[in-house]
Amino acid sequence: TKVAPENLSPPALERSVKESIGRLRLGEIDLLLLHWPNKEVPLKDTIDALVKVKRDGLVRQIGVSNYTVALLQQADRLAERRLVCNQIEMHPYLDQSKVVAACRALDMAVIAYSPIARGGAKHDAVLARIGQSHGKSAAQVCLRYLVQQGIGVIPRTSRVERLTENIDIFDFELSDEDMAQIRALARPDGRIVDWAWSPQWD
Repeated sequence: TKVAPENLSPPALERSVKESIGRLRLGEIDLLLLHWPNKEVPLKDTIDALVKVKRDGLVRQIGVSNYTVALLQQADRLAERRLVCNQIEMHPYLDQSKVVAACRALDMAVIAYSPIARGGAKHDAVLARIGQSHGKSAAQVCLRYLVQQGIGVIPRTSRVERLTENIDIFDFELSDEDMAQIRALARPDGRIVDWAWSPQWD
């Protein structure tokens, strides 16, 4: 689960974690992420509070979400416990190579949200053509493109048939040429999730 940006002060963060544990009816949270950075709360205060809930046994692993290269490096320096991942918007239309490289340099996993560009990639001609050559859908090509780079993916769906389609991506491999064609789909305006409180993106 995640801590919302309005709950990043130490007392609010701890309260939020305890409320989440109660709602989830668990003894501890497996992975706790800071959902968005908050410029109004000093990062040191937030990271100290995040480390404390791990040290206190409320969570097993800690990480961040929507962190830029500079924020990742700063958070890593401040954290007394390892941050295990950064969850970021990632799909073929958005080049996140700088953030991915920073995560790998810090030994952090990358988790992609909106990996099918909120459904926008399902009818992409390039992805559809590549998918057809493998007997797969454009959405499956999106997911395979990320997984093949060692990225974790968390596609959203409320339809059972989509769940089955989303997991059925481990019986084919994209070629180097496929990967290059998909990589070329990235564009300057490819970001979908962007808010007034977003950090200055890389």
